Amino acid sequence: MPEGWNVASLEDVCLKVTDGSHYSPKDEPGAPYPMYSVKDMETYCFNDSTCKHISVEEFERMKKSDCVPLVNDILVAKDGSYLKEIFICSEQRDEAILSSIAIFRPNPSVILPDILLFLLKQPSIRTDVADNYVSGSALPRIVLKDFKKYQFVLPPFNEQKKIGDILHSFRIQITTNVDENNKLRTLRDTLLPRLMSGELDISNIDI
Repeated sequence: MPEGWNVASLEDVCLKVTDGSHYSPKDEPGAPYPMYSVKDMETYCFNDSTCKHISVEEFERMKKSDCVPLVNDILVAKDGSYLKEIFICSEQRDEAILSSIAIFRPNPSVILPDILLFLLKQPSIRTDVADNYVSGSALPRIVLKDFKKYQFVLPPFNEQKKIGDILHSFRIQITTNVDENNKLRTLRDTLLPRLMSGELDISNIDI
């Protein structure tokens, strides 16, 4: 182990390790607040088109239960396709999550969010979780009370800063690329049917 590095557990570096609401409010289309489950997770964000929506009263209930992610929380797919999607809550939004998603809230004086994100995305973690921290066969779930004891090697904070700055730049660039790809995909899906049907005529466009 490099000098100055230490062995730490997930619970050592997090202010909180929990999951979303075990109570599932009814879906109210047109209600103002989204509520996400693991099926709504994508690479770096949630898919707003697939989630349920809840009322003001239910959202307030979710806030009191700490089921509304905070900025820099690491959101982890916990049930079903566990660890398939993991991302940082990059901005404070009025949105709630269900128990199929775990929340790892890093202690900013101990670990940088991008360091924790990178750790949780390691392929070796997925293998270890599958072997030691998952229960259920039909619907496998990460057992958080056990998984939060998972140990790893933690670099000192000055080293984290050097590594974290690079990881943060990579994450922002990848997020930007994903957003751009999604916009291009939407544009393609909008224009292509109109081109195929002849509704959109481009014969007079100079190329």
